[in-house]
Amino acid sequence: MDAVLVGHIAIDTIIYPDGSRKRHLGGSVIYGSFAALKHKTRPVIVSLVGSDFPDEYLVFLARNGIDISFIHRFKGRTTRFKLVYDEQMNRKVYLLSRGPDIKVEDLPPVLHKKLVIVGAIAGEVPLETLKYISKEASMTALDIQGYLRFRDSDGTVVLKSSPVLSEILGYADVLHAEEYEAEIATGFKDPAKAAEKLVEMGCGIALVTMGDRGSYVAMKRRLIYVPAVKPRKMVDATGCGDVYTAVFSIEYYRSGDIYEAAAMATSSSAFLIEKPGVDGLVDRSEVRKKAQDVISDIKELV
Repeated sequence: MDAVLVGHIAIDTIIYPDGSRKRHLGGSVIYGSFAALKHKTRPVIVSLVGSDFPDEYLVFLARNGIDISFIHRFKGRTTRFKLVYDEQMNRKVYLLSRGPDIKVEDLPPVLHKKLVIVGAIAGEVPLETLKYISKEASMTALDIQGYLRFRDSDGTVVLKSSPVLSEILGYADVLHAEEYEAEIATGFKDPAKAAEKLVEMGCGIALVTMGDRGSYVAMKRRLIYVPAVKPRKMVDATGCGDVYTAVFSIEYYRSGDIYEAAAMATSSSAFLIEKPGVDGLVDRSEVRKKAQDVISDIKELV
């Protein structure tokens, strides 16, 4: 099975609560691709990187089994973020540079009848591109974050609603939003109501994640609560939403079982937190063991 992941690869500088810092590959497509590999899925990345993007990063991706044929270079700086975490793993995000939009002509023919996960991080997948993806793909998953992020004068990323949001949601079979993103998008502070509203606004399935308080999964006339899995230790929460989205989409695409997909997604995210970067991700068989306990605790609310 293949999954096509569309969005900017970023170079992230992460500053941890103790003041230490690390620079590594970032972006939804990176976390989603490594999660896909662990879940027996071959990832194909569609992205744009600048002339400053190190060749060794591309070699690293290819050696790990990620198809990099559709990562195109442009003259200029790669999308870069600075992420600053506090002791509670809350973060401030700064957008340091942004690459150009991913256009329809950048997309490969391999989209046809595939699972496509759109992981925009700075609005780089415009509506026209998203429409084309939705028409070609057999299932389109989308993270809302890239369509709510705007850059302040000092580079701080702030979340605001977008006038095209309601149209964008109509092209998502699966949509992920973190709790605050869901509130911005819908106006509902209650994450359960926000999940239901996102479905009302046009997406097929809405995933609203709340960190250690679990997540809600909404469909038409259906709402479930999925408890969080407590990690053994919290090292790095970067990419949790990306992994949740990718794993849910892959598992749901594979089985059509919403309980199993949600349990696998929340379990995989818990493993991710235990180590920096993508090092916390574990094989599907190990995720599945943990997911079995989650399934029995899922609550059907509607």
